Amino acid sequence: MRARRSLVWFATLAAGSAAIVLLVIVAVVAAVFGASVSCLGGTATAAGTVGPTAKGAAAREIPPARLQLFMEAGRRFDISWPFLASIGVQECGGDGHCGVAPSGCAGVMEIAYVRGSECSPDPSVPTLWERFGVDADGGGASILNPADAIFTAARIFAQDLGAPPAGGPYRGYYEAACRYYGACADGLVDYAHEVMARAVSFGFGHEGRGAAATHDVADRAQGRACGEAAPREGGTARAGAIVRVARSQLGVAEDPIGSNCTRYGPCEEWCALFVAWVWEHAGVPMSGGTAPYAYSGSFYGWVKEHGGRVLPPGATPAPGDAVLYGWGSTASEHVGIVEAVLGDEIVTIDGNFGDRVARVGPFLPALADAEGEPAPIYAYAEPPVIHREGASGSG
Repeated sequence: MRARRSLVWFATLAAGSAAIVLLVIVAVVAAVFGASVSCLGGTATAAGTVGPTAKGAAAREIPPARLQLFMEAGRRFDISWPFLASIGVQECGGDGHCGVAPSGCAGVMEIAYVRGSECSPDPSVPTLWERFGVDADGGGASILNPADAIFTAARIFAQDLGAPPAGGPYRGYYEAACRYYGACADGLVDYAHEVMARAVSFGFGHEGRGAAATHDVADRAQGRACGEAAPREGGTARAGAIVRVARSQLGVAEDPIGSNCTRYGPCEEWCALFVAWVWEHAGVPMSGGTAPYAYSGSFYGWVKEHGGRVLPPGATPAPGDAVLYGWGSTASEHVGIVEAVLGDEIVTIDGNFGDRVARVGPFLPALADAEGEPAPIYAYAEPPVIHREGASGSG
């Protein structure tokens, strides 16, 4: 186990929080998918599909089973898997099985685990494990399970430490490594530089290239197993296409910040312009471009007029649906796109969320406003199937 700096900074991460957030989701049936990664954990590789592959230093230093966990965790939480793998090697070696350290950090990713310890000094504040712990393989969340620890670390980087999406800049990941350790360097180790040098040798900056399409079959199969609605077939709109277009825009910001000026339409409040732009680029013919849909409530009426379904807030949405926030179509405050359905929780991609396109969640739909959304969910809108000649059918 590598020596680590005192992680006093963990005490401030959850200041004021009294709730312990543990996210446990039903596992994917191994007999069906041939993998032990659960719904939250990532996509099991279906027969006939090929996941990302690693060559060079990563393949030499990390056994295949452990390497696959880093890849799936990075993919699930959209962070660089070579970076995540480098953190794991830094903390516990390529195939280590680290227990609970005297510092109070634990597991193969050395996550703050013991309240009142060096890693989590304030006994009244939930530890990072208590806040972000993931059951990655359906056996119950355990800090000593490498899969759970790796997926939890990926979630921490994505949701708490500001790691950029996969393919993001070197500097952003360097700073995330500094935050994870509590400092970029100290008298014990030049932590961030070591992590990034190893990440580059593992393929940082080239991860997952060309792999997205090979996961499409597995995505659909796992989505059905995890309670997601099946993608709608037979029209120009595809849930997978909508999600892929939305993901491609993550991090795109107003230019300049505060101007409401974006590529998605006129310089005005643009959450609805973003959704219209994504739908249109994914094959939903939004007549007249994006400008007619600048008001978020317009999706409610437009979908119904074109044969799509509008679902109540208690319904289970599907990836690609618009999620509408407010108190009705005439009192609508915001709109985003459902990226994923994880049991009872959803993940969304929103335009104009902090002046940029951002991922929000996972969160319980009933607690959307607690996640930072401006109002409760009042409806979901399925993109309708609109045929080329203008006829429409139900979504």
